[in-house]
Amino acid sequence: MKRVDDLSSLVDLISKEEEFTLATHVNPDGDAIGSLLGLGLLLRKMNKWIFAGHPTNGKLPPQYSFLPGRELLRNPSECPSRPTCFIAIDCANLKRLGKMRTPAQKARLLINLDHHHDNTRFGHLNMVDESYSATAEIIFAISQRLGQKLDRDIATCLYTGIVTDTGRFQYSNTNQRTFQVAQEMLAYGVSPTHIFQNVYENLSFPCLKLLGRVLDRAKFLPAKGIVYSFVSQRDLPAVGGAEIEETENFVDLLRAVKEAEVAVILKEMANGTIKGSLRSKGRIDVSKLAEKFKGGGHPSAAGFSSSYSLEKTIDVLLKLLESNERHSNHK
Repeated sequence: MKRVDDLSSLVDLISKEEEFTLATHVNPDGDAIGSLLGLGLLLRKMNKWIFAGHPTNGKLPPQYSFLPGRELLRNPSECPSRPTCFIAIDCANLKRLGKMRTPAQKARLLINLDHHHDNTRFGHLNMVDESYSATAEIIFAISQRLGQKLDRDIATCLYTGIVTDTGRFQYSNTNQRTFQVAQEMLAYGVSPTHIFQNVYENLSFPCLKLLGRVLDRAKFLPAKGIVYSFVSQRDLPAVGGAEIEETENFVDLLRAVKEAEVAVILKEMANGTIKGSLRSKGRIDVSKLAEKFKGGGHPSAAGFSSSYSLEKTIDVLLKLLESNERHSNHK
């Protein structure tokens, strides 16, 4: 495997190749979806043939259903069995590609495009640079090197990726370049208000009631520095039909607890697996915790899927935090 530390090789390859298969990680966040659609629209604008695997097998999370380019998404079952050029987007390891993993492994050329520090460099070409605030920001840099002007649709997708992965420009991955790129997006006609309202002010009333349940059952353990809560499948019909995908930002409300170092939301998915969302204020690297469940992310924001029960997942997490605390104190 060859690691690419600059954009030149990747830009040259995109210029030469004509067919691209695109995919991102399971349980996608705003950067994953925004980057997937933004790159798809950019390649289509360059008259390339593209196949973009649908990251949620049918319907995007409600807060991202407004994004341009969603018509590009297709069922993973329709993916070419041996793609010419496969680009894995915002994905730290092969397993997180879900149903798109097999075609990725069979691709003639596998490109790994990401900004996560725990990326396993699984591609034939790896453009992995954690200095970027979001994978969407890397895609903007690619467009600049290609000499391709964006349009409002592409810019809207990329801006969404940046604003969500930086926690509305609040997380530690936000830097001067982040704001410079965001400013460029505005020059293409992006509306920050429109994006903010769709992503952060788009809860259904049942979801608002669900939030009340989640906050009411939240537990704060000062000795471990953790605040956590959960969403079960039983909660959804009980509040009038909320959707589990609407709960992405719940964890940020728990993170607001002053004394908490780590915030956790656990969500019971329809297939019985537990999806965990982790946030840290900086002292604890939650990506290390996520790795224990074969997940990943950033030191301040990470995620994972667990095959354990809800109760067992909570128990394992608390023990990992306790072990991490002992290790930190020992150091």
